[in-house]
Amino acid sequence: MGRHGLKYFLICFLALLFLGIVRFSYTCYSLMFTPMVSGPHNEILIKIDKASSASLFVHHLKSKKLISSESFFLFLIRIQGYSNRLKAGIYRIEDGESAAHFLSRVVAGDVLKLFFRVTEGTTKRQVVADLKQAPYLVYQESDWQRVAEGNPEGLILADTYQYDAMSSGADLLGHAHETLEKYLDTIWQQRANDLPYKTPYELLIVASILEKETATPEERRLISGVVVNRLRKHMPLQMDPTVIYAQGEAYRGKLTHEDLKIDSPYNTYRYRGLPPTPIAMVGRDAIDAAAHPKQSNFLYFVARGDGTHCFSASYEEQKKAIAHYLRTKS
Repeated sequence: MGRHGLKYFLICFLALLFLGIVRFSYTCYSLMFTPMVSGPHNEILIKIDKASSASLFVHHLKSKKLISSESFFLFLIRIQGYSNRLKAGIYRIEDGESAAHFLSRVVAGDVLKLFFRVTEGTTKRQVVADLKQAPYLVYQESDWQRVAEGNPEGLILADTYQYDAMSSGADLLGHAHETLEKYLDTIWQQRANDLPYKTPYELLIVASILEKETATPEERRLISGVVVNRLRKHMPLQMDPTVIYAQGEAYRGKLTHEDLKIDSPYNTYRYRGLPPTPIAMVGRDAIDAAAHPKQSNFLYFVARGDGTHCFSASYEEQKKAIAHYLRTKS
């Protein structure tokens, strides 16, 4: 090969090399930095198990037509040292997201965030039903051991909690319990003087009764005052929600006189003092109301039928109020 031939060969080689680099760069850019999905689309979720390899992860993306080249994307993952750094979990493909950005989120463990609501006044049984329906939450009955060894009723704060997809119910319940304990301890330190409660747990029991007795925030402190007044006079509390709780699934929507005679420590018509445990999950407002009752001479109250109550200081007043609102309903 002559001098001119060698020069021609080098020029061709460099040109081909340049074109190869351009094509490689374009392929890298197209694969890594263009949107994985274009146009309107349904929610796309990618699940990565703990045992998943980088190859399986890439194959899953290719099967959903999110990347154009399985082998090339796997090559890019390996040269960046990401093969063993992919975090298990469920990930949502964001609108306009590139493969490079999605890969960085998987390496960072930026999994799908979901929310679980513990509603004020719900019981453990109702919370369990909601936990079983919560998407991508790994729940089992033993998760409640993070809350209490015994009866966990009332021991998680009614609130909205964020959790990672595929996280455990134990972590969620543990967080909800710790949130309750912190708030309850704070309010216990700030409680009104001379309350007839010996422990924060007793305060929580009263808060659960208030949560079930009224959905009207303005009335909680009034009913809290009635509870205090009756306890101080050693009167039975006679709170219907405690009897309803004692009935459990047998409750059919209305209490009868026979129901008020059932032999249960939760029957506050039959037994004086507080029931042995809370009867529901409570929110912050109910705890505040239990700790800061409104002072009055009220000992009784009756439902008006519109969600509010009429309060009375004597049994005679109470009987008149009952008769009045019974006539109103009929």
